Amino acid sequence: MLLLALAIATLLVWWGLTVDWALGVRSMATLRGSLAPEPESWPELSVVIPARDEARTLGATLDSLLEQDLPGLEVVVVDDRSRDATRAVARRAARRDPRVRVIALEALPPGWLGKTHALERGADAAKGTWLLFADADVRFAPGALRRALAYALSRELDHLVVLPRLEARGVLLQSFVAAFGLLFSVYTRPWRARDPRSRASIGIGAFGLVRRSAYRAAGGHAPIRLRPDDDLRLGRLLKGSGFHQEAVFGADDVAVEWYPDLGSALRGLDKNAFAGLGYSSLRVAAVVVALLLTNVLPFALLPFVGGAVRWVYAFVVATVFFVYAFDAPRLRHGPWLFALHPVGTSLLAYAAAASAAKALLRGQIEWRGTRYSLDELRRHGGGRSG
Repeated sequence: MLLLALAIATLLVWWGLTVDWALGVRSMATLRGSLAPEPESWPELSVVIPARDEARTLGATLDSLLEQDLPGLEVVVVDDRSRDATRAVARRAARRDPRVRVIALEALPPGWLGKTHALERGADAAKGTWLLFADADVRFAPGALRRALAYALSRELDHLVVLPRLEARGVLLQSFVAAFGLLFSVYTRPWRARDPRSRASIGIGAFGLVRRSAYRAAGGHAPIRLRPDDDLRLGRLLKGSGFHQEAVFGADDVAVEWYPDLGSALRGLDKNAFAGLGYSSLRVAAVVVALLLTNVLPFALLPFVGGAVRWVYAFVVATVFFVYAFDAPRLRHGPWLFALHPVGTSLLAYAAAASAAKALLRGQIEWRGTRYSLDELRRHGGGRSG
């Protein structure tokens, strides 16, 4: 009876979240299909790219940006103490195209994370009335910036987030990325970001287009200077400051290879998974247990149970298949990945638990050669003990 009650509760949770999610994503616009009218005159746009040890991907990102035909475009690359050829790649691009500017940072001031400091410095140096914060591994389709800026202007937005296509190599990494994308959208509810009555907000590192005046009025990156999840926090900061925000799908216009392999993906979440859960070990434990009970257990027990429990868990698995099939055209993955949903979710649960355990045991978070005290992150980054 206890197992049946758990199965029914799991099914109800899935049905409730699926209805909200399906209606929500259907209400969101697609950047390529928005057909927003172009303005009579284009405002200046500055793309700010923080880069630390990004020589492998930065060149392709800059090439795709320099192919954009947007008037008044500049690209500000902020090299944050790179130990590889990142600065040389950026300077080669600057020599061949005057739209590229390179800022070289040699030191990290106290009280800042490397990335937030680089973003703040890049925004300070930028000339545009609009800022696009993007990562150094993003590729932009021709015309993507025109479509995004036209959409933001036509909708009178202050902050536009374009959700990219996440590319992944290998079956395990694909399952991890697919599960992450689904659970991330359920957690953030990006369809509600445009509603001023909702507390939901959205932000991602790949594509965050923000009106410069709104960015400065909200305080820039200074209020979130010690947040490893700076992209989400910037979205929350802008929404909380009363600015108009919206998220759109952009799989045809923006693509990013989130991580080159599964190991890199798991290591990458070390720095921000614990931060995203408020530095609370209790919250991490609750999330891990909830993920395992609702996303892994139904698949694991289905072959071994009978009667009503089997039927209920079969409905859960069928619901997961519906979600993956519904999302496949947008995320560009095969519906068959639903069969690996418990694998991808288990990997996410492991990443969250490992992020918390490492931070608590070491008393710090380490990212790309720089160590940040957990106590300082909690004091100034909005985290709580526990």
